Amino acid sequence: MIVLHVAQIEITPESGMGRVAWHWREALTRRGHRFVHIGRRPLDRDVHPAAYPLSALAAARRIAPDADVVLAHEPAAAAFLTSRRPTIAFSHGIERRGWAAARAFMAVSGERIALRSRITYPLWRLRPCDRAMRGAEGALVINREDYDYCIQRYGRTPERTFQFRNGVDPVARAPRTQGTPATLLFLGSWLARKGTRTLVDAAIALHAQGVRPRWLLAGTGVSAPEVLGAFPEALRPSIEVIERFHARDEAALHARATLLVLPSFFEGQPLALLQAMAAALPVVTSDCCGQRDLVAHGENGLLFPRGDAVALAACIERCLADPALRARLGDAARASVAGREWPHCADEAAEFIERIHAAFPRVRG
Repeated sequence: MIVLHVAQIEITPESGMGRVAWHWREALTRRGHRFVHIGRRPLDRDVHPAAYPLSALAAARRIAPDADVVLAHEPAAAAFLTSRRPTIAFSHGIERRGWAAARAFMAVSGERIALRSRITYPLWRLRPCDRAMRGAEGALVINREDYDYCIQRYGRTPERTFQFRNGVDPVARAPRTQGTPATLLFLGSWLARKGTRTLVDAAIALHAQGVRPRWLLAGTGVSAPEVLGAFPEALRPSIEVIERFHARDEAALHARATLLVLPSFFEGQPLALLQAMAAALPVVTSDCCGQRDLVAHGENGLLFPRGDAVALAACIERCLADPALRARLGDAARASVAGREWPHCADEAAEFIERIHAAFPRVRG
């Protein structure tokens, strides 16, 4: 079959959604299907996200009019709902749930949502997402909370809804850190949604208690001066900022770290968390979303209530004070993601796509 993939991204192992799409393309191609991608620049020009769905639809009519199935990112999928071929909407975190989390935690996260956005975003972004997740023949969702939400809010059936898994790349076990100072690794964009204010407040609390780890903040997407400006001057000498890094360098970052810290308010299923677990790096992350699917508190990582900097600091201090705990959590983390290599996980998604295509009626009554 011809699979038309629609998402306002570039397919590359160097980004989160791009990496997932890269492996899905590999799996579908390996299974004998043709994969056609409409990415960031439909009709060869940049467009605002609000205009992207219709621009992508116009591009599809030109380059893939005979596509057998449409695999579209949640915000774009509604434009492709049709009786001619099945549409499968995929989500890396249900948009309406992400919006609700952003609104609910504004005061804690520091995220600023302009009044205009509060009025217009639900109209141009969330309504089409609702229509897509309700009306698409298939839905690929990324964590259990999203799966339950789709069943309950959108009335989806289990047969047409699949919780896909992100995979891990083969990686060696990160070496056990010896001596001091400890190094705490944060991997992700420097955004309020990622819990950056919580991270800063936890760092301040630890510093006040005499706990002085080093901080390695990588993949921030913004410059070191901008990131360092969020911290008190006394902490800045202990912070290293890496604005961008290649996927091949991720293992080297793990090797430098004592543990990974991910304080996000909303996630789908974080690749940074999965890859750190595969490297046997102990992880401390917020108790929500896809993190709950991956981490059992006290067994293969530590969870804390999102936005609670005091609880985050306590988890970090507990880990830093107990090398045996770090070793146990790291070993359990690695064991819990064993067998989760990308080819296997991508094949699971491809099999669902094939089932939806096979079950689609050619003529509807």
